[in-house]
Amino acid sequence: MLTHLPRIRVSLCAVLLVALAGCASSGESIGNADRAATDLPDHFLVGTFMGPETSEPSTGEGCRNPMVDPRDDTRLMLTRSSGGRGDYAVPAGRYGVAANELLRLDCASGVPIGIVRK
Repeated sequence: MLTHLPRIRVSLCAVLLVALAGCASSGESIGNADRAATDLPDHFLVGTFMGPETSEPSTGEGCRNPMVDPRDDTRLMLTRSSGGRGDYAVPAGRYGVAANELLRLDCASGVPIGIVRK
């Protein structure tokens, strides 16, 4: 009976490693980015759907929609959010974001974090 103990340990370690690898590779986590974006403003502003008005993002308001690039009024649309960070769809080719990716922002400051998978 004790001869099976090493085999059980190896099996348990294998299951644990597979589980940890799955957690580490998840594209759904809201936190760090997969890679850096390019040609970004220092921060994005909060826009409106009804006009060109914008305002500074602020703590406690959550992730706002749309967010606006203050340099050229490019509008970003919120796709998902969690923990004060939002993932935004951007116009094709902007900021180095591909069709299957989103741009992650810190919602309280509008500061870009980077690019993540959809």
